[in-house]
Amino acid sequence: MFYGAMVWDPWLIISQIVCPQCLYYLMLGIFMSVLVGARVSCLSLVYFFDLSILTDLTASSWLAIAVFLLSSIAG
Repeated sequence: MFYGAMVWDPWLIISQIVCPQCLYYLMLGIFMSVLVGARVSCLSLVYFFDLSILTDLTASSWLAIAVFLLSSIAG
């Protein structure tokens, strides 16, 4: 039997939710700064959270799509 299998631990559940999200956004930031940051003059949070960046179909939008795919694989 595993330790704590019979005990409901809310801190463990919360940490298991928060840790993968932190890993995802950390990898997203690293990949975004390396790949997209080299092509744009000012890298901002718009590239992270705005859907219109991904629908422009420019070279930086294709790199942003690749960044999202790489960060999801890395997580």
